Amino acid sequence: QDSKNNIMFRKTRAYNGRNDSSIDSDFSQEQARYDQQRQRRQETEEQRRVMLFGSSEEKAAHQSKVKQDANLQLMMREQQEKERRERQRREDQRVEEHRQMMDDMHNQRERERREKMRQMQEENRMAIMAKNSESLYRKVNQDRQDKDSINSNISNYQPNVF
Repeated sequence: QDSKNNIMFRKTRAYNGRNDSSIDSDFSQEQARYDQQRQRRQETEEQRRVMLFGSSEEKAAHQSKVKQDANLQLMMREQQEKERRERQRREDQRVEEHRQMMDDMHNQRERERREKMRQMQEENRMAIMAKNSESLYRKVNQDRQDKDSINSNISNYQPNVF
């Protein structure tokens, strides 16, 4: 009674359209495999009979059927190879496009970084020029004030003649 609810002892269930237990689906798979083997065995027996005891028409028909099957398999193999190559080509193209996109993004970031750097350098240069011109203005102003004060001292100077 304990094992009935215990998850370890539960039967696994496979879902194949209906809710059959996995045992039923395993059984049907086995049956299909046995049927395929039986069909293959019957085909080989028929081929042996035709090749050993068949008339020339049967042999010719059998050979043409074998050729047709071989051609069909060859065509299918070529088709699969073609599809595989096409898939590979598309995948390579997607990888290349992705790499190209990543390169473009990297180049864009690099350009933005260079532009930002250039802008900062320009701003620094302008700040230095402004600072220099301001100090130059101060110097000129100081010189003018000094000159004015010298001139006023000279004009106000009254030597003591006595």
